[in-house]
Amino acid sequence: MAQSWWKTPPIALAIVFGLCGMLAGGLALLNALSAAPVPRGPVPGAGATLSSTAHTYMEAAKHTDCGMTRALTTSNTTAWCDRPRLLSYTFLGRSGDDGQCMGYSITTDTGLDGTDQGGTEGWSFCYRQTKAGWRLWDQGQG
Repeated sequence: MAQSWWKTPPIALAIVFGLCGMLAGGLALLNALSAAPVPRGPVPGAGATLSSTAHTYMEAAKHTDCGMTRALTTSNTTAWCDRPRLLSYTFLGRSGDDGQCMGYSITTDTGLDGTDQGGTEGWSFCYRQTKAGWRLWDQGQG
């Protein structure tokens, strides 16, 4: 004979609701861990200048604002995030055929090549104009 739901012992209901709560909590945690980081400030838009976008990018990299660096990077290259950690930078000037590359002297806590030895070296960040504004297209030593 089937038992009605209102006759179910309270302990059984507590177990079912507890399991449902654990499942919901686990899904929420998994979703939070897999979500992309959110920029800590406003992302430069289509009307922003190359110089202001590059400055925003470098400050975001220095302060490990992964959400901002990812928002300002195209899929052509990687966004600067937490490794190696950018400790400081000095703007050296524009370069490239069209002046869309920004040269910096950067100091990192570990080597850019994956070694444990950090230091200071030249690095270029090249940008392209997209519908969303200037976005990092390529980067590298030199």
